[in-house]
Amino acid sequence: MTRAEKPHLVSLVPAVARPFQGAPAGIASRVAAAIVDMILVVVILLAGYACVAALMFLSHPRSFSFPSPPASVSGSIASFGAMLYLSVSWAATGRTFGDRLLGLRVITRAGGRVHTIRAVLRAMTYVLVPVGLIWVPISRHNRSIQDIVFRTSVVYDWE
Repeated sequence: MTRAEKPHLVSLVPAVARPFQGAPAGIASRVAAAIVDMILVVVILLAGYACVAALMFLSHPRSFSFPSPPASVSGSIASFGAMLYLSVSWAATGRTFGDRLLGLRVITRAGGRVHTIRAVLRAMTYVLVPVGLIWVPISRHNRSIQDIVFRTSVVYDWE
């Protein structure tokens, strides 16, 4: 049964946005979603740091000092956390929290769900080579370098 046959169903997508449903997402939407995701990953990592510090305090309260890992360790943990967040989100639902807020979804070129291995590899290159996003405004189909390599697309998808 189509939506026209079910008059009681109301679309949550605003009328002005409906023509863009399924269209390739532009650079502004993708960067905004990436910023939201970056903030979320930083908040999660800070919460993890606070938990580690609290456990250290509870185990040795008299000699406690805040942990200060080397920058290389902090960077590695942050990169791994971002890759884990992105790959799990893309493999599970095709969207991160930032994507959901901006109405975006990562799909395969055939329009299907991105499977785990492809999501992990895409997340790795997304974190390690973020300048790949610069290709979006140059590409005729709004694809980043990661989209070209892993045969994915980011489309507007509010439903």
